[in-house]
Amino acid sequence: MVNLELYKIYVTVAKEQNITRASEKLNISQPAVTKHIKNLENILETKLFERNNKGLKLTETGEKLYQKLKQPINEIIEIDKEFSKSKNITIGSHNHLLNKVFGESVNEFYLEYPDINTDLKCYETNKMLEMLEDKEIDIVFSKKAERYRNKNIKYIPLGKLNDIFIINKNSDIANKVLTLEEIEKKIIYVPRKYAQTVTRLNELTKNKKLNLKNSSYNTILEITSKSDSIGLITKEYLEKEELKKYNLVELKTELKLQPIEFGIYFNTERRKEINCLIKIIREKF
Repeated sequence: MVNLELYKIYVTVAKEQNITRASEKLNISQPAVTKHIKNLENILETKLFERNNKGLKLTETGEKLYQKLKQPINEIIEIDKEFSKSKNITIGSHNHLLNKVFGESVNEFYLEYPDINTDLKCYETNKMLEMLEDKEIDIVFSKKAERYRNKNIKYIPLGKLNDIFIINKNSDIANKVLTLEEIEKKIIYVPRKYAQTVTRLNELTKNKKLNLKNSSYNTILEITSKSDSIGLITKEYLEKEELKKYNLVELKTELKLQPIEFGIYFNTERRKEINCLIKIIREKF
């Protein structure tokens, strides 16, 4: 008889058709995933996957098995979550949005429900929303996603965030109002290039060829404090002490970066633990 865990691993790999992504979701190493799939193929005495340029492809037999197993295995996983003694919830969020905006709410949740374990997933927003649809994530903290619609996913708006340019306080242009032409001549350190902040900047400048450098939050602060470069960052993520520490000021420009809405996304078929977290969040905002 096949171990149920092998079937769980198989369904995940079949869905992702990629060992790396499957190992991340299963939280086990890639060699272990590969070994388990080989074991399953040996037990069933059939080939379930073929390799191609994009990763893995199900064989005809593999596809038939996946179609038979995916619903019951997903139901078993849901039952495990519902009845396990140690309750778990998975939050999807970018680190600074979680820490700077939702930190107080999450901390209060930890204190009120110490028996509930929390896991954090950090991906591009659309990826996290896909995982939410598939119930791989329980709740997503995010800037509002453009043109996102799903009848099973509910969105609650909570407020606005503001993106600003920052520069060294001693720069010759620190007190100027920069034109687009002047901005084009500067190096601009930005968050992840797929971030909404960067997408909105490109739309505002009509996709001008700006000299954008992909950087982390701390790198943006460090580099702009030591050079004549510009940083683009979300104002609400900044502490006043950080501006003082890094000798930075907000740089005025002719570009009008509009505030962007943020909120929470969750599945309408949510568990009671998520209701508790949502209640705390709504009280804070």
